[in-house]
Formats: sequence, structure tokens, C-alpha cells
Amino acid sequence: MAEKGTATATTANRPPAITHILETCLMVKDVGAATEFYKALLSVEPFLASPRMSGFALSQTTLLLFQLGDTAADNQMPDGRGLIPGHGPSPDVLKLLRHGCDVDKSPASSNRMEIPGRLNQHFCLAVSAPEDVQSWEKWFEQKNVKILGKVNWPRGGKSVYFSDLDGNVGEIGSRGIWEHF
Repeated sequence: MAEKGTATATTANRPPAITHILETCLMVKDVGAATEFYKALLSVEPFLASPRMSGFALSQTTLLLFQLGDTAADNQMPDGRGLIPGHGPSPDVLKLLRHGCDVDKSPASSNRMEIPGRLNQHFCLAVSAPEDVQSWEKWFEQKNVKILGKVNWPRGGKSVYFSDLDGNVGEIGSRGIWEHF
């Protein structure tokens, strides 16, 4: 009998199956402003808010916002609990991101991918039904959030894409996008 927390594997060398993505991280230029943006947009209070990072619990996953450049150093945990390795862009990429073009000052007609100094990271937040996506689209309009695109998927799902303060590409998507969702 397997112990709690372990899964039976098909081979002795295979680890247990992955259940879901626990964290999605966005690098942001102003973690305070980004925290307020997502707090208002998602109507969720952050469970963590500091000058270095903030975090939002969203069902079984976590949206993390990291202050650009503040997570590069390794972080030794107290009491010998372990080490979180440094992560984020390399110094040359960081320099470009810090001094790139402001999202709001770029020409409206420009291709978003041609604007320098942006990561254009993508993430998708799930909702159950296509009607829920339409509700989020209306919510974005009420909040003056820039809508980048909409898709009706062949399996019946819907998506609405939006831009955050740093130009990241968020998506609200319903069941029917993928075969597995």
C-alpha cells in the first residue's frame, strides 16, 4: 500500500504524476501598482504583499508578481529550511526591460511584439463556461482594461485576452479550449 502523498507509478523509477501548476509568476516593473491592478481586476486580496513580491490565491493555483530585478539573488531560508534559487532575467535583459518603452506611450497601431523592453508574458485564468468569459469581458470594459483579442474555439470554448500594466498578455478562458479542458 502506498503512503499518503505518494502515487503508484507504472515503473519503479517514475515519480508521481503532476496534479497542476501551483504558481504562475509575472515579472513587473512596479509591484505595488501591479498588485493594486490585479487586486481590483480579480476582486481578490493578496495573501502576500511586499516591496519584492505579492501573491494571489486563485483556486488551486497562485499568481505571483515579482518586482523586476529583485529575485535574482539566491534566498536562503531561515533555520536551514532550504534555498530558493535566484530567478528572473539576466542582467543584460533586465537593463533592456527597465529602460524599454512604456506600454501606454507606444503607438496604438504598433505591433505589441515590436515594442522594446517587454516580456509579453502570457497566462490564462480558467472559468467554467463561455458565458463566464463574456462576463469577464464586460468587467474588463467597466474597469477600462485593454482587451487585446477574443477567440471562439472549435471545441466551444471562449477566450478574452487583456493587457496588464506591464504589457503581459492575460487570458480568461472557458472549458472547450483544449481537449483536456
